[in-house]
Amino acid sequence: ALERSHSINDFSKQLELSAKNSQFTNNTLKIIEELNNGVKQASEELKEKAFDLQHAITPLKEFGKNYPEFALKPKEALEKLLQEKNGQVAGAAFRDDLGGIDFVWGNKDHGLEHILKKREKQYTRLGLNAEQIKERTDELIKEIPNILQKGFKQEDKPGYAVITLNNSKVILSKFKGDNELKNHYMITSFERDEKALRELDTIATLSNDYRDGINYSISNLNEPNLTPKPLTNQEELLENPPKTTQTPLSPLEQANAEKLAKLESERLESEKEFTRLKEQEIARKEALKKKLEHERGNAGNIESATKIEVGEDIPTHTQAQIPKSRVRLNEREIYDLNYAIVKAKDLKPSFTTGGTQKRTDMNEEQIKSIAQNFDPKKIFGSGGFEDLPIILHDGQVIAGNHRIQGMLNFTPKSRFAYEKAVKEYYHIDLKPDELLVRIPNKRLNNTEINNLAASSNQGRFNSESDHAIAVLSHYEPKLKELEKQLNADSVYSLKNMVAKNLNFDKATHPNVGDSNLSLLMFNMPRTKTQGIELLNRWQKEFTNDIKSYEKVKKMFVDNAGSFHNLIHDMSFPNVSLNAYLSDIMDRSFANLKNYQTTSESLKDLSEKFYKTNSLEMFEKSDQGASDISEILGASVARFARFDDPSKALFEALRSDNIKKGLKEFKIADVTKDMFDPNSKEFKDIDIYDFTHYLLMVNREPNENNPTLKRLIEAIKDMQKESEKGIKEASKKSAEAVKKLHFDEIKKLIDESPNNGKDIIVIGDDNLTPEIVEYIQKNHKRIAVEKIEPSFAKDLQLKYPDDARAVIDYQAINHILKEHKNLSYEDIANYRELSKQANETLKLKDNQNRPVVASFNQINGFFVVVEQVSNAKNELMLKTMYKARGNYKDSLIYKKTLAKSQNSN
Repeated sequence: ALERSHSINDFSKQLELSAKNSQFTNNTLKIIEELNNGVKQASEELKEKAFDLQHAITPLKEFGKNYPEFALKPKEALEKLLQEKNGQVAGAAFRDDLGGIDFVWGNKDHGLEHILKKREKQYTRLGLNAEQIKERTDELIKEIPNILQKGFKQEDKPGYAVITLNNSKVILSKFKGDNELKNHYMITSFERDEKALRELDTIATLSNDYRDGINYSISNLNEPNLTPKPLTNQEELLENPPKTTQTPLSPLEQANAEKLAKLESERLESEKEFTRLKEQEIARKEALKKKLEHERGNAGNIESATKIEVGEDIPTHTQAQIPKSRVRLNEREIYDLNYAIVKAKDLKPSFTTGGTQKRTDMNEEQIKSIAQNFDPKKIFGSGGFEDLPIILHDGQVIAGNHRIQGMLNFTPKSRFAYEKAVKEYYHIDLKPDELLVRIPNKRLNNTEINNLAASSNQGRFNSESDHAIAVLSHYEPKLKELEKQLNADSVYSLKNMVAKNLNFDKATHPNVGDSNLSLLMFNMPRTKTQGIELLNRWQKEFTNDIKSYEKVKKMFVDNAGSFHNLIHDMSFPNVSLNAYLSDIMDRSFANLKNYQTTSESLKDLSEKFYKTNSLEMFEKSDQGASDISEILGASVARFARFDDPSKALFEALRSDNIKKGLKEFKIADVTKDMFDPNSKEFKDIDIYDFTHYLLMVNREPNENNPTLKRLIEAIKDMQKESEKGIKEASKKSAEAVKKLHFDEIKKLIDESPNNGKDIIVIGDDNLTPEIVEYIQKNHKRIAVEKIEPSFAKDLQLKYPDDARAVIDYQAINHILKEHKNLSYEDIANYRELSKQANETLKLKDNQNRPVVASFNQINGFFVVVEQVSNAKNELMLKTMYKARGNYKDSLIYKKTLAKSQNSN
């Protein structure tokens, strides 16, 4: 039909005639009908666009002479009008979303002349001469065509449109005075870098700089010129310095000059001191970073591993004639898939933990086989996940990374086999740069993508790590909801309880192994020895002794619930076990690999660490992990040598057994011994005390082991040194912060990020009334100080050792508006009021977040400070109250007390 046609109408008629006269199947007739409808629709659209274009280039008499030869040529049209300084170019530009855009010379009230006059006035105020003004305005206005073509329509008001690109705006209007221009827009205003222009407007002395010929680009008005003058000019100036006449200063001018010089000197000195203190703080952080990172408790942070960033859609051509494909995960999770043709270059296979399938390894042989010896029978018609690859709308691969990578590397022979198979199976002729894939019929959320990707890999993981990260992604939503304590009387009951709690589909039997593996990975920190990565490494190390590898792995996976319970056990808030979990697992594998017996291991560790300087050893360590991790790993590894490793470790990690052991080995007790200043309560033990306990538990009574005693002495030395280092660092930090002046604190606040672990802590002493006012008026948010770890853990903050007390402008606004008897001075004192309170109550707010209410009785008044914990590991100031009387008689106290008693 196409060959016999000379126009679109001919083609439609020939197509209809062929359909009537030929014996086509119903499917073919349906395709012909769809094609014909598409042709008619396209024809109508072309007619409509042609009409719009014709209308766009029709001049309006209101704007004078038209230059039609420059229609649809915005750059040339602009140059013509700047040259002629009159008339118009109708339809100088055209956009599908707006229609025709006229370039009009206009007058001082509208059009290009209006824009030029406005800028000339602005540059005159800045002190530019006539030549510089012309150069600037010409350069500025010539950006308009590019903005119109590449910019996007930011907003639409009746009769107006705004096109923006980077920092520039072109404003279009449909009006000339009160008269509306039918189906036409004209340029009426142009704005660029207004903030920079306003800043320059306030600097009175700039005119001299401009007269001296400094070349400022209109695109970078607020940036210094870095182009040096020619060297010859500088040499001439050195040889023949210009003669200037110095006008004597009056006494008043001289006094002002001296005052300014003194202020400048003080400012420079203050800035120098600020820089020194900042560098000192950075150096301190760097020196202690490795030593303290294990105490930060940064486990469970798997957002970066499981959150999928979906980009812009790639071009796709859906093949509606092919029946939809389908993959089924279970009875409730069934996904329809469309077939689509895509450009090969747009596909994004991934073999890292950052992709949809979160792989840590690739099978190069599999890719090579697909690329060089493609066998269609292994893919086409297989159904489910084994068929054609499944991708997201942005080209990321959900299922079939190896297949896609192999197809991208096709040899000519394999490409020929692939195209032939596509033709036979689907009756599609592909272009050389195209591939046929499957795309979900509907947009998927993060959980659905993770589940689909994880299910596609079931039973065919390339590595242990691929398996671990797949189950972690799959169970993530359930892991976040898991109860903090899982009470079970045996390791068998515990691992089944984990599986039951994490099971998505109650109709299917829980997967005990996968669910417990996901919980173990979830509670590990994101470090280079993280469980996900180290599983691969140790599996390879144990190639000749796979039973030992499986023994250690099973012991850890079976006890995922035990570690989970201990991490969230409020009886031991300072242990922060999650920060060490991956190191413990890593060192347990290493210990079993390197030593035949536990005795050999302990002897070696004893010789290595007894009477050595822990910090020196730590700094020399290639692995960058604290020494205590190595001993902790060895203390857990010995359980792998028991007859039933999982059971033995389970018993050792039970909360009641830990308390019993701490008391038995004289490490800690329910209460302190009043005659022993070094005694501890259970709640005060740290990771060193816990390691001491693990080395002692499950040994023969009265066992006399000199090696073990020396190792425990080494642990105590490490503990003292760690405490000393932390105290010294805190002391230095506090001293450094106390020295800051108001301007330095302001600068610190301005340079600090608003959120995250990098937000700068200014110190309680620096939260002055002036700083509170500065925070409020400049919409700032800062960390005042760090919170006691035990208190932070009570508030369920994620990383108790790095939790901060934070104040922001919104809280200050609320307090000053709602409680007018409070001042900046009261707010500046809020942390002291909180810490020295007569009574502190903990409760939950309407969003189930922990809240701290602190009540203070001061000189016949009572002051209440409310702070709320958030998901950012912060304790935020919420509000303050101040009233006359006794706080215990107040309604706010009675209500808070009732809520506190009803909270868990």
